[in-house]
Amino acid sequence: MLTMRETAYALFGAWRLAHFDLQGTAYFEGSAAAALRSFWVALILLPAQVVLVLLRLNEQPAAVSGWTVFIVEGIAYVIGWTAFPVAMHWVARLIDRDREYFAFIAMSNWSAVLQMLLFLPVTALTAGRMLPGPVLHVINVAMMLALLAYAWFVARAGLRIGGFAAAGVVALDLVLSLLIGDVSDVLTQVGHARIGQPA
Repeated sequence: MLTMRETAYALFGAWRLAHFDLQGTAYFEGSAAAALRSFWVALILLPAQVVLVLLRLNEQPAAVSGWTVFIVEGIAYVIGWTAFPVAMHWVARLIDRDREYFAFIAMSNWSAVLQMLLFLPVTALTAGRMLPGPVLHVINVAMMLALLAYAWFVARAGLRIGGFAAAGVVALDLVLSLLIGDVSDVLTQVGHARIGQPA
């Protein structure tokens, strides 16, 4: 179970990492238990994820029942939080970073809090078309670049690897996220009965 002290330390460490400060790594334990506790972040961010799903459904209503959406999105959320750590377990072994693995997973999970604090408002602005289209486009591009740069630094600092290798880690995370998102979109927008049928 998380304590207020650990939460405060982890969030401050994530904040320092967002400033590209290597000292931010000092606020994370390198134990398996600490990495496991960091998955409480998934529960903390669950309400924000629900809002994101509702915003997306408002833009593009689902072609399946509400219960199907709930099940699909729930499974996708769980897989989204576990696929990357599982993949990185093997990657860390491959690049001889077993010792840094647990601390990196904790950093990656806690950094998701700050990422959501940026992603959710921008997504809401875009969904509500509260600003002119070109302005929203610039904001979205800037947001994505900022999130990628943040993830890149977390990978570089957490795993103690070079910039090119860190870019590979970010690419892996991005590909997995896009794949999971695409599959969940197919299941909710197309429906189970039509999957595999010719157009």
